[in-house]
Amino acid sequence: MKKGLYSIGGIIILLIAAFIFVLVPALAGGVSENRLPAYGSYNGVPIKFEEGTEFHSLSMQAVQRMEQQGYSFNGDYASFFYSMAFSQAFNQVVGPMALRDLTAQSGWFATDSAIDRALINQFYNESGEFSQALYNAASDDTKRKNQEQVVNALDAGRSYEDLFGSFASVKETKLYGLKTSSAELEFIRKMGSEVREFEYAAFSMKTLPDQEIKSFAQKNADKLTKYDLCVITVNDEAKAKDVLKRINNSEITFEDAVTTYSTKIAGDSDSGKITQNRAYQVEILFKDKDKASEITSLAKDAISAPVELTSSWAIFKCLGDSVKLDVENDEDFQAAKTYIFANEKGFVQDYYTAKANDFIAAAATSGFNEACRKFDVTKDTTPSFALNWNNDSLVGRSTLEDKAELKGASTNEAFLKAAFKLGQGEISAPLVISSTDNVVVLRCSGIEEGGTAAEDAARLIGPEIANADSVAVNSAIQNSPKIKSNSAEFMSVFTGEKQ
Repeated sequence: MKKGLYSIGGIIILLIAAFIFVLVPALAGGVSENRLPAYGSYNGVPIKFEEGTEFHSLSMQAVQRMEQQGYSFNGDYASFFYSMAFSQAFNQVVGPMALRDLTAQSGWFATDSAIDRALINQFYNESGEFSQALYNAASDDTKRKNQEQVVNALDAGRSYEDLFGSFASVKETKLYGLKTSSAELEFIRKMGSEVREFEYAAFSMKTLPDQEIKSFAQKNADKLTKYDLCVITVNDEAKAKDVLKRINNSEITFEDAVTTYSTKIAGDSDSGKITQNRAYQVEILFKDKDKASEITSLAKDAISAPVELTSSWAIFKCLGDSVKLDVENDEDFQAAKTYIFANEKGFVQDYYTAKANDFIAAAATSGFNEACRKFDVTKDTTPSFALNWNNDSLVGRSTLEDKAELKGASTNEAFLKAAFKLGQGEISAPLVISSTDNVVVLRCSGIEEGGTAAEDAARLIGPEIANADSVAVNSAIQNSPKIKSNSAEFMSVFTGEKQ
């Protein structure tokens, strides 16, 4: 954030860098520029893709960069790449416009001497000296454009320095920009001053013992009964009644009606046969779940009245008798397993939470290592880390998220609260890490002082605070109500979708 700028080139580079949020590929021609609407505007000033404009120039620079990186704009993703390129260029244009607007509101303006000093830089020779010959060789138009660019850069640079600071300083204090107080540095430093290390055992919830699957399935066998059904789906009730009337009058068979009338949003696309035919799968088709029992109770060859599904109307036919679950049958066992992991995660979690509690009881009497051996789980250790929501760089990032079982733990409030309540040697209750499907038990193996030393706080934490400030300012500018985007209409014309 508090980065300074001496040269106009430096100002322009940093301004551009501050407003690039996405790296993008390039664009291609094919559309007459005078037919394109403005891509957007800032404070009512249109930003158009026209030869000679900054937006045009920056867009073409994006083209060249991304082509050099190997992006192709002749394939399926061409439109997407074009859109990204224009978005980048637009951000590069409106960012400095916003900064110049801030400068204008302050009443500041670049003096003639400041402009002259900056212009001289445009005519330095290879030895780093001003060249009268280079100046004399430049056309009046070139000199005019140079002056315009210099004034724009100085105007934008003034607010940039006021917000983000400069290299110029008095002793160790940088001129301009937001400052970081010693109290703020110390507060943030202390947030990361206590670090902890843990041993942990993880119980994966991605598997279950076969016997647990069978036991649960037998208790919930009705959910897994298999039905032999065929369905005709249509858009509305009136159509469903008309089709049913034709079937009942023997004007058409049910099977032919599937081919002739069905929209086929449920069942096999050719035969209309329900292939996801377990009871729980059939039930989810219906808007009113109670209606499912009317269909599953149909006798063989019986045809149902019209019934409303979640997104259409349907007529069902029973093709054969239902088949009860047999957990010793491999197909039924696999169906039960699929059902449990898709729909009964609470059961799986309860099973492993109970197992983790047994592990904790064993660890309390015989030690953590012995409990790991007894329960056949691998003990692992975390890196030392501070209490740090979302692993924020202000507090100090750790490699905690590199642990496969703990990925997502840095935004798991229950995990962090439990971990940092533990005393030395204490063992946690079971902790569910939903992001990795694990139940974890922690043992606090170390509490010590860490983080950034007081004498290093300004050097190490200061830049992180500056970066956070910079992100906030950039976000505020990009969300300014003065910035209007017309990207959707622009792209529809550019890609030829809208003639």
